[in-house]
Amino acid sequence: MKTVLLLSLVTAAVSFTVTETKLFEGLRKGAASWRQLLGDLMSCPYCFGHWVAFALTAVYQPRLFEGWWPLDYFLTALVIAWLAAFQSALLCLIMEKAKM
Repeated sequence: MKTVLLLSLVTAAVSFTVTETKLFEGLRKGAASWRQLLGDLMSCPYCFGHWVAFALTAVYQPRLFEGWWPLDYFLTALVIAWLAAFQSALLCLIMEKAKM
């Protein structure tokens, strides 16, 4: 469970950084001009977080469930993405308050 929580923090940080910061603004605009769907994906922390969670799950292979392993990894990635969504929302809220 500790690994899943840590991976959710990493997922939230990566998805927030790519989708919300000026550092990746050019990449987001370039992706949007190339493919609308890709641009939308790179502008949504929740959407992008799923792909990050799936990639991290493939690399670190944490398992929350004990059953059929492909389903276990899929469900674990969804849990990581779900936890990261709350963390990303909190980051957005904090950054919005900091701008005031």
